[in-house]
Amino acid sequence: MLELRDGELARVRANKAAPACHRGLSMRAWANSPDRLMWPMRRVGPRGSAQFERITWDEALDTVARELARVRREFGNDAIYLAYSTGQSCTTADPFERLLNCFGGFLDRYNNYSNPQINAMVRALYGEGALYPGGSDLDAATDANLLLVFGASPAETGTGRATWHGAWDRVCKQLAARGGRIVMVDPRRNGSIREAERAFDREAAENSLAATRQSAETPTSTNDALRSSSRKTSPLDQSCPSDDQSESSVAEHNREAAPNANVTWLPVNPGTDGALVAALLHELTFTHNALAWDFLRECCIGFTDDALPARWRGKGLSVLDYLRGTGYDRVAKTPAWAARITGASETAIRDLARELAHARPAFIMQGWGPQRRSNGEMTSGMIMLLALALGQVGLPGTNNGMNVAWGGGFLTHVSAGHNSVPFRIPAYRFLDAIEDGTRLGAAEGVRGLAADQRLAHGIKAIVCHGGNCLTNQHGDVNRAHRVLADTSACEFIVNIDVEFTDSARYADIVLPDLFRMEQVSVMDADTWGRRIVAADGTLGPHFERRGAWDMCCDLAKRWGIEATFAEGITEAEWICKLYEADRERTAQVSRQLAPEKKRVATEGTQADSEQTDSAQTLGAQPACQAQETRDDHAAENAPVSTLPPFEQLLEQGVCFREDAADAPFVALADWRRDPVAHPLDTPSGKAEIFSEHLAAVAESLHGTPDEGAITPIPTYVPEWSAAEFGVDEPEDGNEEGDQPASESKSAAKALKPNAGQNARNFANPASAAVPRACDQALRVFGFHSVARIHSSWGNVFAMPKRPPQVISINPTDAAARGIRTGDLVKATNRFGALRLPAEVTDDVIAGTVIMPQGAWWKADSSTSPHPVDVGGCINTLTSSRPSPLAFGNPQHTCWCRITRITPHQ
Repeated sequence: MLELRDGELARVRANKAAPACHRGLSMRAWANSPDRLMWPMRRVGPRGSAQFERITWDEALDTVARELARVRREFGNDAIYLAYSTGQSCTTADPFERLLNCFGGFLDRYNNYSNPQINAMVRALYGEGALYPGGSDLDAATDANLLLVFGASPAETGTGRATWHGAWDRVCKQLAARGGRIVMVDPRRNGSIREAERAFDREAAENSLAATRQSAETPTSTNDALRSSSRKTSPLDQSCPSDDQSESSVAEHNREAAPNANVTWLPVNPGTDGALVAALLHELTFTHNALAWDFLRECCIGFTDDALPARWRGKGLSVLDYLRGTGYDRVAKTPAWAARITGASETAIRDLARELAHARPAFIMQGWGPQRRSNGEMTSGMIMLLALALGQVGLPGTNNGMNVAWGGGFLTHVSAGHNSVPFRIPAYRFLDAIEDGTRLGAAEGVRGLAADQRLAHGIKAIVCHGGNCLTNQHGDVNRAHRVLADTSACEFIVNIDVEFTDSARYADIVLPDLFRMEQVSVMDADTWGRRIVAADGTLGPHFERRGAWDMCCDLAKRWGIEATFAEGITEAEWICKLYEADRERTAQVSRQLAPEKKRVATEGTQADSEQTDSAQTLGAQPACQAQETRDDHAAENAPVSTLPPFEQLLEQGVCFREDAADAPFVALADWRRDPVAHPLDTPSGKAEIFSEHLAAVAESLHGTPDEGAITPIPTYVPEWSAAEFGVDEPEDGNEEGDQPASESKSAAKALKPNAGQNARNFANPASAAVPRACDQALRVFGFHSVARIHSSWGNVFAMPKRPPQVISINPTDAAARGIRTGDLVKATNRFGALRLPAEVTDDVIAGTVIMPQGAWWKADSSTSPHPVDVGGCINTLTSSRPSPLAFGNPQHTCWCRITRITPHQ
C-alpha cells in the first residue's frame, strides 16, 4: 500500500491480505532512485560512453520514428529486433510488440533466460502440453513423505510469502509435523535449507507426539496404492537382490546414521546432478528393485530395450543398458562412479537411494538452475526420469520432476496482433544476429526458415523496453559491450526504461518510462492469478516521464497507424475493457455451477460442495464476498462475478480469487489416472524417455563442437570444462585430463577430473586435501539474491536485509590462496575480470565459488583498456555460447581463477 504526501511517495506499507517482501517495501527507494530517468535523452558520445544530452519528446520520438522507418525501408522489418526483457507485467505493459506488428512486423525471438533447456526436454519427454503450468503446486508436497529438491531455493526465488516462499513455509511445517524428510541437492547451502531446518527445529519438540498419532491414523488405502505402483513384475533377472525392509526399519536406520537429520543438504559439484541421478537409478534398479515396472512398461517408452520403438531395439539404447554399463559409454553407473564426479560420498548416494526406495509419496523437483548449464537439457531430463522411474508422477504428493507449477496468470493481456515476419531467433543469439545474421539458419536455431535458408542480414535496429539483457544479464557482458558499441553493425538502439541501466548506456535514444504504480494498472500478483492488484495512477508521473503506451500512440501517429494501434480508446480504457471481460468470465462459470451449489446446499453439505466446486471454478475472496450474497434463485439466473467491478478494484487495490482447486494442483494427474483418455502431447501419447526427436538432434550434432552433448535418452553429459574459459587446470598426472563437452566425441567420454580435487569430504572441509596450487581453476555460478529480481533493485542499497555482493569460497580453497573473509579477490577467465570482497564459508562446496547474480556491471576506469568490473556482475565471466538443443543460456557453467589482491591492484 502506497502512502502519498504532497503528491510524493512517502511510505510503502504491507497489506496484511497480501504479504510484501522487503523488495516491495523498498519501492520508495527504487522509485526515487538517483538512477531514475527524468526526460528523453540523445547519445552525444561513443556508444557505451554514457554521454547523453537532454532533448524534447518531439525530438526523441521523431528520431525513433525516422530511424525505424529508415531501417525498414533499407533492410526490411526483419532487421528490427524487439529485445528480450522481463520488466512488463500489466495487461497493457508490452505495447511495443503490438506497435511493431502494426508497423509491419519485427524480428521476434523465442525462449527466455529462465528455463529454455528444461522446456526443450519437457517437449521431448512429456510433450508441449506439459509446459504449462509445469510441475505440481509446491503445496502438493505437504502430502509427501520425502521432498527431494535439485538446485532450487523457493524461499529466495519466491521471497515474500505470497508466492513460493509461503508455500515453502507451509510444506516445511507440514513435513516436520508428520515426520517427513527434505533432501536438498545443491552446491550451496541455500536459504531454503536454513528455513527448513528452522521449521523442523520448531516443530520437532512441539509436534512429535501429534505427528506420531497422525501417522498412526493415516488411512492405508492411498499409501498402499502408491506403494503398489512402484514395484510390479520386474523385468530384471530374479536373482537381482531386492530390499524388503519396511519403511519403519529404513527410518530407524536413517535415524541411527544421522540423528535428527530431517533436513539434509547433499552438496554436489555444479553440473553433476545427472551423474547423481544415474547412480540413484542404478541403486534403485539393481539393489532395491524399487522401480515402477508396470508403469514404465505401460506408460513410458525407452526404459528397457523391449520398450523402445522396434527399429531401435538391440542397440544398447535403453536406460537400463545405460545404467548397467552395456549402453552408450559402457560404464556402470554405480555410486562409486558417481562419487568421483559429484563429490558426494558413496554412502550418501546409497542412503538417498534407500530412502527413495521406500518413501511414498516422494515429491521430486528441480529448480531452473541445474538446467541453466551447458549440459542443462540432459540434466533436467535425468531428474524428470527419476520421478518417472519411481512412478512418482501424477499421484497425490508427487511432482513430475519439473520445477513447481508457475501458472501463467489469469488476466487477459492486450493482443499483440500478427507479426508478418515469419521467422524467429533464439533469444540468447541476438549478439550473433547483430555480428553476422547471414551465418544463422535452422541449424543455428532460427525457426521459420527452410533447412537451406539463412537470415538475409543482421539486426540493424533494437527496441529494448523494460529489460537489462542487452548487456548486464546476458552472458559475456564484455562481448555485448563490444558488439553494441559498433554503430556500423546495429545502427540504431532505443531504450525505454524507468532507470538508466547498463543496457541504456548503449542506446542512441533513451526514453523515461513509468512504474506501473505511477499509472492506471491491473496485473496478476502471482503466477496463477489468484491475487489481482491494481493501481489507480494517483502517484502519477513526475518530471517528463511518460508511460510506454502513450509513447507508442505518438509513434503510431507519426507512422499513420494510430487507429490500428489504439482502436480509438486510451490505455486506461483498454485496461478496464480487458478486466471487465475477465470479470464476465468468472460470472459465467459462477452461473453454470449455481444449480449444483443449490443442490448441495439443500442437502446441507455446502462445505463439501465448495471443495468440489473449486476444482472447476474460481472462488470468491473476502473482499468480494458481498457480491456472493444472493438467494439460490438469483444464483441460477443471474451471472454474479467473483471479482469486483473495475472502479471498486482500483479503490481497494487488491482482490483475491480462491485457488482453482481446494487441493493443490498435481501435474499429469489426468494422464496418470487414465493414460488412454488423457494421452500426453507426444507422438506416442506416452512419456518418451527415449525420444526419436532427440535421436535426430544427436545425429545432426555429429562433426560439430557439441557432438555427444545430446543423447536420445537422458544421460549424464560432462559440461564445459575449464578449457572453454581459458583457465585449464594444471596437470596432475592424469593424461586424459578434463574433457570439455565441446571436445567430447561421444557420451562415453565421462568426466574424470574432479576425482582428485573436488571429490572430498564436503561435510568436513577442514579434513579435505589441500589443493596443490592456488591457481587451480574453480567452478563459479550465480544464484538469485533475495534483494533483487535479476538486476531490478540492484541499485537500491538502502534495502533491508540486503546481502553483500561478495564471492563466497570454501575454507579449503581459501586457505590454499591465503584468502580471508573481507579480502579483495579477483576472478578472471578469458571473458573478463571482476573484483569483490571474499566471504569464506562452509556453505559452498569446495572447488566452487559463488556470487549473487544481477549486480550492475561497473568498470574500474583505472584498468582500461581491459576493464575490471567492480560492481560484481557475474556475466563478466560467463559465456554467450548457447546450449546444444534449446539454444538457451548456459550461464551457470563457468570456470575462473581466484587470486587475493591488494586494493591498488
